[in-house]
Amino acid sequence: MTPHFGLSESENNQTSVYPERVPFLRPISQSWSQFRGPSRNGLIPPQRFSLDFSKPPALRWVKNCGPGHSSIVTEGELVITLEQNNQYETLSARSLDNGDEVWQRVEKTSWNDYFSGEGPRSTPTIADGKIFALFSNGILSCVNAKDGNSLWSIPIVGKEFEFPEWGFAFAPLIWNDLIILNPGGDRGAVKAYSKLNGKLVWESELAGKGVYLSPSIHSFLGEMHLLVAVEGKIASLDPENGKTRWEMPWKIFLNDVQIVQPISLSEDSFLIAAGYGKGAECFKVIRDQENGSYRIESVWKSKNLKAKFSNPVLKDGYLYGLSENLLVCLEAETGRLIWRGKKYGYGRILICQERLLILGNTGVLSVVEASPKKFTEIFSEQLLNRSRCWNGPAIVDGYLIARNGEQIACFDTAVSP
Repeated sequence: MTPHFGLSESENNQTSVYPERVPFLRPISQSWSQFRGPSRNGLIPPQRFSLDFSKPPALRWVKNCGPGHSSIVTEGELVITLEQNNQYETLSARSLDNGDEVWQRVEKTSWNDYFSGEGPRSTPTIADGKIFALFSNGILSCVNAKDGNSLWSIPIVGKEFEFPEWGFAFAPLIWNDLIILNPGGDRGAVKAYSKLNGKLVWESELAGKGVYLSPSIHSFLGEMHLLVAVEGKIASLDPENGKTRWEMPWKIFLNDVQIVQPISLSEDSFLIAAGYGKGAECFKVIRDQENGSYRIESVWKSKNLKAKFSNPVLKDGYLYGLSENLLVCLEAETGRLIWRGKKYGYGRILICQERLLILGNTGVLSVVEASPKKFTEIFSEQLLNRSRCWNGPAIVDGYLIARNGEQIACFDTAVSP
């Protein structure tokens, strides 16, 4: 079942608009290599430059782009995303300097559904100078990031596979020499391939219908756990071989399809949250010392964080997230509500230093202090046009890159010299 949100009215596509004076691009030493950032958790790494979030950032460039919900990733001076171009899904690379197209890689396929609209949903992942992109027809492609040349492509599902009604929304996970995907299915709901040549390495015992959630690696009790989901269930797999370590039911009213990512809270606990009246729940991972088996126990539950679409973030023992569309702060250890803020729509949240960056579904950028003391909004301004924005932004070396289904733009958040 697709999450149902109010749809914002789209403005007409705009032509490229540049500031009168564009400074030289600063040297780029960082990359935003995957969905939700380098660590896949919404935390922006320390920047080499002082950033100014006291006011809206300065526009560097803006370009038209095709529809889709794919987020931004970067490699060096390249800005990379998936978008729709007529009957082709397009893996595009643009210049971080000016937004000009550097190369494209296309796949003749498209996805369109009533609630989510047109375009690819998955976000590419970058590792070792290679881009791993999943197209909506189930083709996984590995291309050279520098020039877009194809290295290999494989289908990850068969011709009889029943796709979810929203298509594939998950992002490939790179772990060691593996590419891990969770398409769902009657067998092998999670699969791992060699990132060298695309050959299948293992398939999971876990089976079930696919969900939105992307696979992620977490360290619990000194072991690596691959957290995944199928409809109505959360599971941990051994990332080495795909064997199930533990699984538990996870039921959501009207919708057993998990969307937001799990969050590690400690060396033996994690959080799962959902909308549709479900709320958030903290679980403890317990391992039997004699036989090594696992069990999962609930620590706390809260209806104050109904994270329907937006992934919460963790900072200094406090959770910040959109409960439906209302920003809230919870104490991670107990689930106690600390404060309620404003409504920001259904968007993406990142943490940068002591700030929350919220890009709402209507293209509004809001900056809020990441502090449990009180809710303090610094500013909230239109960043993109009002076309629906479910795409995650990126920040590298002070440059904020954002997109929706019509525009892609670069802004400078660094303090002016």
